[in-house]
Amino acid sequence: MEYKNKKFIDEFKNIIENNNVNKILFVSSREYDRYGYRKCIDEMGVSVVSFSDFEPCPEVSSVMKGVEILNGEQCDFIVAVGGGSAVDVAKGIKYYAKSDIKILAVPTTAGTGAEVTRFAVLYNKGDKESVRSWDIIPEFAVFDYTSLSSLPHYQRVVTGLDAFAHALEAYWSVNATDESREYSEKSLELFNEYFAAYLEDDKNAYEPMMKCSELAGRAINIAQTTAGHAMSYKLHKIKGFAHGQAVAIALAYIWKYMLENCKTAELQILLAEVEIISGYTPESFIEFLKKLGLCDDFLFSEQELEECVNGVNVERMNNHPMTFTLKDIENIYRSFFIIK
Repeated sequence: MEYKNKKFIDEFKNIIENNNVNKILFVSSREYDRYGYRKCIDEMGVSVVSFSDFEPCPEVSSVMKGVEILNGEQCDFIVAVGGGSAVDVAKGIKYYAKSDIKILAVPTTAGTGAEVTRFAVLYNKGDKESVRSWDIIPEFAVFDYTSLSSLPHYQRVVTGLDAFAHALEAYWSVNATDESREYSEKSLELFNEYFAAYLEDDKNAYEPMMKCSELAGRAINIAQTTAGHAMSYKLHKIKGFAHGQAVAIALAYIWKYMLENCKTAELQILLAEVEIISGYTPESFIEFLKKLGLCDDFLFSEQELEECVNGVNVERMNNHPMTFTLKDIENIYRSFFIIK
């Protein structure tokens, strides 16, 4: 078979050959053969079992089905092809199986950076229940940027914004280091230069946007995310916003609130740095999101507001450079919620 992405298929093939693989658990969405990786495995004559029975926001219960297949089929290698969900499912399977099995990730979106992080974003009946371990970072990754050509416009928007949020939140995180901030700066530089062209399907933007995502992933792997992510999960659950949309909205209004309520010179300096490296002020970022059509459904009930306030991930909030009380959190939500 002739592959349009032969360079990456060859890289993928070499990794499998060099690891003496006997049986692969192939984790992907149901359209698993769009990029040719499953076909490549078949051509190599390596045994493979597919696992695609999971949600876009994967449930722990679905991951446990993957664990059963991994153990029942005695697979000795995991391949994950897809966006953050597929990669996180693979990582979750390794975590819950308590296995030292190796993972090869082929990311097909420019967004989550899941292929380089120690986190697997999972859910339990719609509520976030992630796992983390340095042992679940995939040992191998193939950055096939040609896969981005098949992404719908909305998916490009929300996955790209997730990378932006990762880079920005990692930069101002209390856990930030010189290394993580270097990753953040490079990621944001690529975002600023290539995101608009990427949305217009300029193929020259594919590779740098995938690099933007990877670098942002490396940044949060060190510094972790902050209030933007912590306050986004209920927006996703209640409104059904894609993760990247929910995060970008939460981040925008948190950022605005921080600027309006900043009380220390140190934080003022940090926020000034963020504006310089990101290329946005909070106001211009909000306008940017509005132009992308992401701010059209902010109608919430008082009960939903209360659920959002009480459902914030406290651990993520501890990484934030400004301490928020429950009243602060409520005020941030009220700054953009339209209460019905």
